[in-house]
Amino acid sequence: MARHDFENLPRLRFPDGYHIRTYQRGDEVYWAQIMDRAFVDQGRTSEDTYANVINQPNFDPDGFCFAIHRDVPIGTACAWNRCHRGKPIGYIDMLAVLPEHTGHKLGKWLTVFLLHYFKTRRVAYVMLDTDDFRLPAIKNYLNLGFVPVYIGENHGERWRTIFKKLDILRGVIA
Repeated sequence: MARHDFENLPRLRFPDGYHIRTYQRGDEVYWAQIMDRAFVDQGRTSEDTYANVINQPNFDPDGFCFAIHRDVPIGTACAWNRCHRGKPIGYIDMLAVLPEHTGHKLGKWLTVFLLHYFKTRRVAYVMLDTDDFRLPAIKNYLNLGFVPVYIGENHGERWRTIFKKLDILRGVIA
């Protein structure tokens, strides 16, 4: 999915009891726990945080954010600065929230935080990937101005199925 402009970005407003901050030393263990529980991986560790995020060549601690509840990170997302056809683009990756904190629109606010981050870096546009079955996330991204990107042969059919499931654009896509 892609968002091609930064017009009409929502003002950042986290729900009561939550706030957002960027990476601080010691967050490695929290990232591993959040990713492990949200994606049901097996045994992520602080070392995985270094391997997958912090030690990457385009890592920026200002683009590695955490949703905080009672002083504990309970959600995360990461911004990557990339290039596409010679233009700087943003890529939102590894957005996850602990299951017991879903329903508070934390994914939305983590995304909005990173959109503001990318706006200040003057990227051409922002992209992200998600799975077809993550309908709440897809609905969130669509509501934030992201649009589908059709790059695979089966993407038209996949998006028709997603739109039917979301019950939006009924009758628009034949």
